[in-house]
Parts: sequence; C-alpha cells; structure tokens
Amino acid sequence: MLELCQAHARNVVEITRQVVVLLDNLADKKPKLAKENYENILKTLQENEKNKATFLSEVASVGSLLISREDFLRLLFRLGEVAEYCEAMGYRLMGVVDLKWKLDNKRLQEVSHLMSSVLKEISKVRETLHSLSFDAEKAVETAKAVEDLERQVDAESRHLDLDLISSKMPLQTLLFFRDLVERAERIADIGVDVVDHIRVLALTA
Repeated sequence: MLELCQAHARNVVEITRQVVVLLDNLADKKPKLAKENYENILKTLQENEKNKATFLSEVASVGSLLISREDFLRLLFRLGEVAEYCEAMGYRLMGVVDLKWKLDNKRLQEVSHLMSSVLKEISKVRETLHSLSFDAEKAVETAKAVEDLERQVDAESRHLDLDLISSKMPLQTLLFFRDLVERAERIADIGVDVVDHIRVLALTA
C-alpha cells in the first residue's frame, strides 16, 4: 500500500508540474500547447483513479489486520485533493481561453511562479513519502522542509493577492486571478496535512 501511495504521489507531482507548464504556455501565447498540458492532467488523473481503486481493494483485503490502514486512506485522499485542485485550475484556465479573455501575461507569469513554489513543496512531499520505505527518521526530517516551503508559498500568495487587489484590472479578471492564487495556497496547505499523516505512519514504521 505504501508503494501505491508513492505512485499516487508521483502522479500528483506530475499533475502539478503540468499546471506550471500550462500557465507558462498561456503566458507565451501558446494555447494549443496549454490544451495539451490540460489533457495530460486529465490522463494522469484517470491513472490515479485506477490506482485508488487498486488501493481500496488492497485495504479491503487486509481488513482490520493493518493497524495503520486509516492513516494510509487519509494520506491517499489528501493527495487526491491536490490533484483535484490542480485540475480545477487547469479547467478554469482553459475555460477563459475558450471564452477568449485577454489575460495579462505578467499576471500569468506571477501565478506560474507561485505554482512553481507549490511544485517544489509537493515534490518534497513525495520525497518525504518515499523516505518511509527506507528511513522513517529521514521522513520526519524531510517533513520539516515541506513546512518551510509552505510558509514560503503562503508569503508569496499573500503578496500576490495584495498586488492584485491594488491593480486596476477588470473585476471579473481580478476575481479569476484571485481564485487561482487561493487554490495554489490551498494546495500548499494540503501538502502540510499530507506530511502530518506521513509522520504518523513513520511512528508505526
């Protein structure tokens, strides 16, 4: 089950990376490439759904024999929330492309930079989970780095949000960008929740 969680985490990192590239492609006026990024997100989400079904089957097979089964379930579902938030960001971005909104390239780049910081954090989450396979103490140690990265994302998102509020962009565009920033911050928060679950698993490793 740990291996299934690790595979899930790898896919979540890839989904987060695709969001960053999608934002960069939109900023570079490459909507076709951005659409490919979104399609990649959907494909990886499907893979994660199959992975989740396998995981739930494994949990059902061991029943009450595995003391930490609930911790594994929480871990998997929280990782799934990261993927869902990323997909929601991609959906909204492609939606405004279809509506032919004119999005400020500078703002897209700023959100891309924020999501790059989120990607660093989620990658560190994956590294923390991977560490459980060979060194539980290392996993606990790496978890602290995730918290540091979350604080960095929090600071960046607050700064960007204030900058957006102070801008003179149209209201609908302002709300759109603030929604993206809020989702990025939420992903970072979930990353900390995930490593908390990893800490609990490390205690029983």
